[in-house]
Amino acid sequence: MNARIAVLAVVAVVAAGCVPTYTLVGPGTVRVGSLAVDAGGEWNHAAAGLTNGLRKGSEMWTRDGPLLDRLLLIPSVPDGAPLLVDRSKQAALPVFRSAMLPNELEELVESTLVKYLGEGNAAVDTSNLRPNRFGDHQGVLFDFSAAVSERPDFRGLAGAFIAGNALYVVIYMAAEPYYYGKHLADAEAVIRSARIVQAG
Repeated sequence: MNARIAVLAVVAVVAAGCVPTYTLVGPGTVRVGSLAVDAGGEWNHAAAGLTNGLRKGSEMWTRDGPLLDRLLLIPSVPDGAPLLVDRSKQAALPVFRSAMLPNELEELVESTLVKYLGEGNAAVDTSNLRPNRFGDHQGVLFDFSAAVSERPDFRGLAGAFIAGNALYVVIYMAAEPYYYGKHLADAEAVIRSARIVQAG
């Protein structure tokens, strides 16, 4: 009896369209606002219901589910704005400044990830800051690790660059040890391919 009720409840939720869904990404060039990347296929774009906290126009992709791996694509963050959106209005999110130096961009992403993963429950460390060209714009790549309470540890790679006084960020993070290495090469290819495209 209880099992039947549970099944009917699931069917009702699905019928109502309340279950977050995924759509296949790529392969080929994919645009996220004015940001373009080359997707190697097999990435899944998460529906809005799974992306609370991301800015409007940002996307989250995954291969094995967002608890195991995720690729965050955050385009066109304006001067004075945070990378994420605090819907609770309680977190003091760090903001982007167009005059930021490479190490300050690294610190911005690090501080943002702490908030994203749960301040007080996550410790994030970045390393190996290095230059990288994103199309016509110079930017940075760096690695990070994150220890999160009651969840697997994560490792990741982030790319960031400034164009027209706006910040563009692509972040890959996955559970360590297995999932990070499983998708790293494909995720790094997406990140390194990031560039600006003209409207139209």
